[in-house]
Amino acid sequence: MKVTVLSGSGRYQDAWHDFTATSVEVAKALEPLGLDVAVRSFTPAAVAADLPDADLLVVNAGHGAYQPASDGPEDGWVETFRLLREHRARRRPILALHAAANTLDGLDAWPHWIGGRWDRERSMHPPIGEARVEVTDGDHPVTAGLAPFTLHDERYSHLDLHPGSRVLLHHELEGTRQPLVWVTEDDGARTVYDALGHDVRSYAAPARVDLLRREVRWLLGADAPAPGTAAPAR
Repeated sequence: MKVTVLSGSGRYQDAWHDFTATSVEVAKALEPLGLDVAVRSFTPAAVAADLPDADLLVVNAGHGAYQPASDGPEDGWVETFRLLREHRARRRPILALHAAANTLDGLDAWPHWIGGRWDRERSMHPPIGEARVEVTDGDHPVTAGLAPFTLHDERYSHLDLHPGSRVLLHHELEGTRQPLVWVTEDDGARTVYDALGHDVRSYAAPARVDLLRREVRWLLGADAPAPGTAAPAR
C-alpha cells in the first residue's frame, strides 16, 4: 500500500519545525509495516504526482505565508486543493501530525476533516520538555493495550476539538485534560490527528513510534495493532 507524506515547505513551512527531518522519521517508523512510503515537499507538483494513487495521506506541515515567487501561481494550488478534496471524497484516510492542526490555509474544509484545529488566538503549549501522555480511551483499536508513556515533545493545549472527534490520548495541564490524539470517521473516512512530533527527539521514544504504527494500521483498515511492531528501545 502506498503512503504519501506531504512535508511542510513554502506556504506550509514555519520557523519552528524541521519538517524534513521529522518526515524522514515518520518514513523510517513505517518501514517495518511493509508500506511504500514516499516523502514529498508540499508543492502542487508533488501532490499531482503522488496523491491520486495514495492509499494514505500523511500531512506533516504548518502555517506559513503564500509567496507567489517561490510557491508558484495560485492556479496551481487550486488544483492541489481539488486533488485533496478528491482524496477525501474517495474516503481515503488521512493522518495529520503535530502542526498540521494549523496548516492548509486555502482549504476551508481541512479542520473539519481532521476533527479540530489550532486556534491562533487561544491554543498554546508549555515549554518543550518531558511530556507525560495518558490514555483517555483504551477501547479503540489504536490504543488497545497501550500504556501511558513519556517523551520529549511539545504539549499542545487548548486546541479546538470538533464535535464527533473521539479523543484517545491526552496530557494534563493545570488539572485539565488536553487532547493530544483523536480520531474521526466522518463521512466514512478514517482520520487521525496526532499532536506529537515536534522534532526528532519525539521519535526517539519507542512508545511514540509504536503509537504512530498503530494509527497507520487502523487508518489502513486493521482492527488491532500487529504483534511485534513496537520500536526497539534506543
